[in-house]
Amino acid sequence: MEKNSLTKKGQQWLDKGLKALIGFDFLTLFVLNMGQIISRSFLGVSSILIPDISRFLFIWLVFLGAASIYMHRQHLVIEFLVTKLSVRLQQRLARMIQVFMAAFFLILIRYGWRIMMIRMDIPYTGWEIPTGYAYLAVPVSATLMFVITIAHLLGLRRENSSYS
Repeated sequence: MEKNSLTKKGQQWLDKGLKALIGFDFLTLFVLNMGQIISRSFLGVSSILIPDISRFLFIWLVFLGAASIYMHRQHLVIEFLVTKLSVRLQQRLARMIQVFMAAFFLILIRYGWRIMMIRMDIPYTGWEIPTGYAYLAVPVSATLMFVITIAHLLGLRRENSSYS
């Protein structure tokens, strides 16, 4: 089995896992908030846990969604000037951007972890778990995006593809 097929299988596994987590997260967020609205509107009862749980789920939804979008290269890219360059310069720029992205994700991992550790001493208002668990989404997402960046960088090197 060649390396490329292992990379593809790893990406497919990661893609399916991310989609499942994001889907479950979104569905849970939707059901909890709909239940909160119905409960408040018809029963006059509101749960103090729902806003905290919603905040937790939303943070994870955003960061896992960012990793998924980044993996599929569906994030916002402004390439007006890049398309004016020669193919060779586009390839060099693409590699350079991936190196900068990898460095950025390493910084995000480090400082995201530090913030998460600080937030472990601060519990949610109505929920007795630390807010650090929500902030764990930052280094987890950054780690996923770092791995994806390395895969993109290896793919650029192997394929000599252009900027996009």
